[in-house]
Amino acid sequence: MSRFFQRRGDPVRGELDELVKVLSCLKSSNVQTRFAVGAGVYLANTDFIRRFGGMDAFRRIPLVDQDRFYSALSDLEQSLRNYGLGMALGVGLYRIWLVEVLAGRRKAADLLGEVLTELSRKASSARPLAGRE
Repeated sequence: MSRFFQRRGDPVRGELDELVKVLSCLKSSNVQTRFAVGAGVYLANTDFIRRFGGMDAFRRIPLVDQDRFYSALSDLEQSLRNYGLGMALGVGLYRIWLVEVLAGRRKAADLLGEVLTELSRKASSARPLAGRE
């Protein structure tokens, strides 16, 4: 009963704490998982850049079109779950980053953006091992 009368904490702070936990787990995960997450981030970011060119152009489009892009990311995330959770997680984290940026929550956006940029860079620069001798 005492929990009933307790004040609720700052929900944004709680979300940031959860994000820090997820990123900590991700950083300590195996190389294949980090690569798959990075590939998902790279896929989502490539689509974003292809469609909008950058954040300024995305901010200028109508909210209904922004919502359509969020829905497309959600659909992509769902479809990637059939192939493994890593890429799906990357797309989902990219979607969260985009929302944080647009909401002006710099702490979360900067923290997430730094990690996702590094993962995406590593995934995009990796060369397939098949065919090497």
